[in-house]
Amino acid sequence: MVRNTVQRRLLLETVRSMTNHPSADEVYEAVSPRCPGISRATVYRVLGALADEWEIRRVAVPNAPDRFDFTLSRHAHCRCLSCGRVSDFPLPFPDAESSEDFQVRNVEVLVTGTCRECLKKNQADSAG
Repeated sequence: MVRNTVQRRLLLETVRSMTNHPSADEVYEAVSPRCPGISRATVYRVLGALADEWEIRRVAVPNAPDRFDFTLSRHAHCRCLSCGRVSDFPLPFPDAESSEDFQVRNVEVLVTGTCRECLKKNQADSAG
């Protein structure tokens, strides 16, 4: 369990205010002007602990840094293979039932493809 420190509260508040599923480095960049003494190691450690405690959600992204999400309800994510942006993805989500042998905490789905902005950019580049 992470102590309820000023840094912990600041990191939790920052992730909850960022809607772009930030990486730990992006959270560090957002927090460091407000808390100049904070280290990257502290940010990584506290974000990991917050995710372990289910205060925020860790989104594992293959071959890229983990991202963090403030939405704890079950939902899918998508990652653009062009720009790397991670977003919520509308997907019917089945209820995963716990059994006596396994208690379900979370179900993770990551869809990959190309986001609308990158598709538009690619079309504009092809036309020009």
